[in-house]
Amino acid sequence: MLVNKSSGSINLAADLFLVHAPSVYDFRERDDMLFAYLSDSDSVNVTSIYEMYPIGWFSIRQHLREYDLDVEIVNVASLMLMHPEIDVEGLLSRLDADVFGFDLHWMPQCHGSIELAAALKRIKPDALTIFGGISATVYAEELIGYPSVDVVVQGYDTLDPVRQLVAAVKKGVRDFRGIPNLLYKDRGEVVRTGFSHKPAENYNDATNDWSFYKEGRPSAPSVTKLIMTLPNTGCAHDCGWCGGSRFAYQNVMEVKRTLIQKDNSRIIDELRTMGEAARQTSIYALQCYSEGRTRMHEYLDAVEELGYKSVYFEQFNLTPADTLAKMGRATNSYIMLSPESHDPRISKAAGRGTYDMAQMEEWIPRALDSGVRGIMVWFFIGMPYQDRQSVLDTIEYCRRLIKRFDGDPAVIPLVCPMVPFLDPGSRFFEQPERHGYRIFHRTLADHRAAMVEPLWHRRLNYETEWLSRRELQDVSYEAISRLVEIKGEYGMLPTSICESILVTIAQTQELLGEMESALEMDGKLPADLRSEIAAYNRRILAYSSDQIIPVPRPFGGRWFDDNTVPQHLVDELTRLGS
Repeated sequence: MLVNKSSGSINLAADLFLVHAPSVYDFRERDDMLFAYLSDSDSVNVTSIYEMYPIGWFSIRQHLREYDLDVEIVNVASLMLMHPEIDVEGLLSRLDADVFGFDLHWMPQCHGSIELAAALKRIKPDALTIFGGISATVYAEELIGYPSVDVVVQGYDTLDPVRQLVAAVKKGVRDFRGIPNLLYKDRGEVVRTGFSHKPAENYNDATNDWSFYKEGRPSAPSVTKLIMTLPNTGCAHDCGWCGGSRFAYQNVMEVKRTLIQKDNSRIIDELRTMGEAARQTSIYALQCYSEGRTRMHEYLDAVEELGYKSVYFEQFNLTPADTLAKMGRATNSYIMLSPESHDPRISKAAGRGTYDMAQMEEWIPRALDSGVRGIMVWFFIGMPYQDRQSVLDTIEYCRRLIKRFDGDPAVIPLVCPMVPFLDPGSRFFEQPERHGYRIFHRTLADHRAAMVEPLWHRRLNYETEWLSRRELQDVSYEAISRLVEIKGEYGMLPTSICESILVTIAQTQELLGEMESALEMDGKLPADLRSEIAAYNRRILAYSSDQIIPVPRPFGGRWFDDNTVPQHLVDELTRLGS
């Protein structure tokens, strides 16, 4: 809520502010590193600032509100992109709360979040800063050592520990020994309360309320309203590169049951919160690949009843006929497959390999005949046994796939590199030599330093026996350029869009080459090159894009763009920062 202070300024007040930082805190001033095109993989509609916060924050907010605790989410990363002149420290000074929460969000936020917390501590030294999430759990012992970090909440479901902590602070209590899953500082000593809160069912037991998103309008015709549903945590599968896999949960979370589902009725109630706006809204159905038939069909019935515009379904296996039929009836359904490689050996080594390309090609017409509107086939660069030629062979397979379906835009092959990091806690990260990986950044401090490396291939925390970091960067540009050309040849993308992408890739590669040469020759970047870098960064961070809809889109209108800070306060803070 808003609070008028005696000075006449307007502050925002809450019991807990969840604050999402940019990947690099001072990215607006950086002329010594390149936020290069494709360095964020371009697989989702965000920039390399990684401005999407964890959807689990909705559950924290809703759960605490049910106990009369006021929680607000402030997306600082999004605000900095939308309003490049905004005074960030001025914004922090206008947030009145005793507790502030931060995320690492699979590690890309490891630099920005800790630095933003440090800035907050300078302004509000008595505020309590808390960090949580899977990556924070992996690095809990190191993370609590940072001066800007007061509490680390371990676990995959932190609703109850966070609620208890915020309620205690509201009562003036700073002794948290009775709250599970915490590491916290008490008079200079770290207190560990034990990692015991690990619910085996009813994951994130709160109903996310999307009603705030009803009234907002997309920022451009190419931007559609899109919400997300998350029916579970952990996984039924065991992909070696994933920090949410069976292996990771068994070792990081120390649980035997590695798929913890949310009450399906809560997911359906979440869909109802959009009301009539559902008809203009799409859904990204996260992790539905771990859902069984009964729950999946209940979900599809709700989608059909509520009239959602479209749904994007992540699928691990080739979807069976009865589910395809329900998808086709329920809405405009799009299926996203991720075989990772056309090569069965690589696909299996990556943790997939449940079907080969011939089986997939036989299945696609059945899916389309069932009423599914589109199939997106994602391939991944950075997998075991995958060398440069294998990546290019995947692109050649994409050509054959496109040709087989006559350039039908309903069948879209896509390719992206695994960036910026191989997930800490994953099998490949923890057992690299066994799977052909080499790890460059092992600690949290290593990853923080990597996030501000000038060249994005040096940010990568891994390479493989088959692709060095530099080779992975180069073949990513080569592969995506070739795939764009193929899509242009078959009319899947307009010529103007293809040319624009290819020009951007060429400019990016040229600038990366100039930077690498300067660093090798002099160990530093000359002033004129730094000016080029700054201009490039301003241009590339002026919009968002992804490979599915590869056109520049203005910021705003995405579910994770900031909806908390009122426009008049943004305007005031922008004037202060300019």
